[in-house]
Amino acid sequence: MQDEKFVSIFPYNGKQYLQNVAFDSQKNKGIERSIFLTLKKYLNERNININTYDISTKKAPYKYVYFDLPYPGNFSAWKLIITNRNKNILICNEASLTLPFNYWKIFHIFFTKVYTWYDELVDNEKYLKILLPKSSSGIETRPKKFGEKKFLVLINKNALPFFPFQLLKSFGKELYSERIKSMEFFENAIPDRFFIYGRGWNKPKKYNLTEKIFGFKKYPNYKGEVDDKIKLLSNFKYCLCFENLTDVNGDITEKIFDCLKAKCVPIYWGATDIEKYIPKNCFIDFRDFKDYQKLLGYINSISEDEYNEYIKNIKYLLSEKKFIETWFEDSFAKFFYENILEMKNYEKN
Repeated sequence: MQDEKFVSIFPYNGKQYLQNVAFDSQKNKGIERSIFLTLKKYLNERNININTYDISTKKAPYKYVYFDLPYPGNFSAWKLIITNRNKNILICNEASLTLPFNYWKIFHIFFTKVYTWYDELVDNEKYLKILLPKSSSGIETRPKKFGEKKFLVLINKNALPFFPFQLLKSFGKELYSERIKSMEFFENAIPDRFFIYGRGWNKPKKYNLTEKIFGFKKYPNYKGEVDDKIKLLSNFKYCLCFENLTDVNGDITEKIFDCLKAKCVPIYWGATDIEKYIPKNCFIDFRDFKDYQKLLGYINSISEDEYNEYIKNIKYLLSEKKFIETWFEDSFAKFFYENILEMKNYEKN
């Protein structure tokens, strides 16, 4: 039996995950919950103890894995990075719009390997390709009948990226403003068939002094926050599924996967290479339409049989072994063990 090893992780600049909350099935309420829980179970079964970086261990960690770079003001995390540069591995999760420092190579000197979905960085030496894992929770959701579903939904929180980060981003075009345009169009065009959910709408944005003083836009179709996103999505035929960025390859977040799991047809705008990973017969590509009016005309024209064909294709995709092994938490745990921790090489020696 191999000696027990310790691994330390920095989880997504999220204080709510520290003190091992990331691995606590009761306390972790985030979308990464099943990913962290599965990872811990898989590693524990192989005599590897994984903890968040703020937990002291009886032996020094074998590896330090950072899910995104810490913010510059996180001195405790950066002290660990600087003093353990031969043990550090970086996984770039957030895009440059949200965390531009992730992609500044000057910071990468402190890491032995950098894993990224951003193809333009990959050299298969220091910079390695990773498809960021998605939770399989809700994948067994049964599709509701066409006539039982409401028409169109958008589920997003009301937030803009930190303005200086917009100036510092190194790639991509933001789609936050397009979400607003889509909301305004569909509220006017189909007020009885369009619904908005998410945190922060119909109140001033956090830290936005202008909205607090002069007021903010209210959306009549806003219905509140979401407790169970998959369950909510399953009640709709279509969902406006816009990523944070477009004009970039590989940046595929949980948004389209949530729609697929809920058997709700996504209207997608984001990664330019989306068809490399998700067949086009499983979603509606917004880029195929000149404007929102053309899009509305198309989804209004889809018959029940045509719609059910989308659902059939989605169900087939979610049953494919290759798709499951590419994207979900079980395969990520194995990838993490064998490649990121390099245990595949360790066991050979």
